[in-house]
Amino acid sequence: MNKDKSTKIKIGICVAIVLILIATAIFFIFNQKPKTDDKKLTSDITMAEGSQNKPTVSTEGEYKIDLVDSVIFNLKEVDFKFAIVKLRVQANNSINIPLNHFSTSEGINLGNVDTYIKALEEKSLFLGKQNVWYEILSNENSTMVNIFVPIKDKNAKEIILTNDLGTEEIKLNVSNSKGTAAMLQYQADDIITDGKTYQMTVSSAYPITGDTMYQNGQEYLLPSTVEVYAFTIEAVSLWGDKIQVEEAKYVPENSKETFVALDSSIQSMKYSNIIGKEINEKDSGDLFFVAYSPVESPVTYKGVLQLKVKGSDNWITINVNLN
Repeated sequence: MNKDKSTKIKIGICVAIVLILIATAIFFIFNQKPKTDDKKLTSDITMAEGSQNKPTVSTEGEYKIDLVDSVIFNLKEVDFKFAIVKLRVQANNSINIPLNHFSTSEGINLGNVDTYIKALEEKSLFLGKQNVWYEILSNENSTMVNIFVPIKDKNAKEIILTNDLGTEEIKLNVSNSKGTAAMLQYQADDIITDGKTYQMTVSSAYPITGDTMYQNGQEYLLPSTVEVYAFTIEAVSLWGDKIQVEEAKYVPENSKETFVALDSSIQSMKYSNIIGKEINEKDSGDLFFVAYSPVESPVTYKGVLQLKVKGSDNWITINVNLN
């Protein structure tokens, strides 16, 4: 009997230990913080179906602003650190809040960050890749938004984000930098945005050699030895602003050759040249590139497509391939 009793006690202890281990595992699974990565900030990006009526600027009423997530960047390419912060904003009515209502504990007003944005874009790093916005806009009374928070001190451990909207300050732990340059580099088919007025996507290139082309109503003759490529752009004016791609160029990898897109006077039988086309809703078109010496300068490898949008000082850079 003593032996049976001892065995039962040992079994009971083993069962108790197993139950404790299971309970501990469950506790950690449900209480650990999710890993921060770029997908959390951008998983909700979708291409807009067309322009909307822009809500009226107003900071009246009550607001609730919560921190949802953040990613800290400490890149060698620039001499400052920064955070991309996802906020949940709730209001009584539709929302239109300029970011000049927000400041950091370092004295940076978030409505005055053009110098930092320019420094990033000069290195082909684009905050639009992470769907960053420079206004908080929504025709609903609740929205999620990613905002850009520059940090002067690269050794800073904490930054406080304040506002004049009557909501509580937000403390950001900025000591752990997980953001990478790759998270700010556009690829083909990414949704590109200036964070204010438009979205667009750019496809990889595809050959259209042999398609009949016209210039000002006359056939545009090309030598039989050339190769012609096209990139398709789909663009949306989010609030009815006029969007226009002024120029484009393709720069192949490991090459000094630069291919300039054919201007708006040249059209195709099958495709629409998007250069110079005004878009104030949703529209699409193509960029045309001609390689006059395809044997000597083939356009069959990786490269970057650069776009100049009217009204912008900087070129947008997209890493693309040729199909």
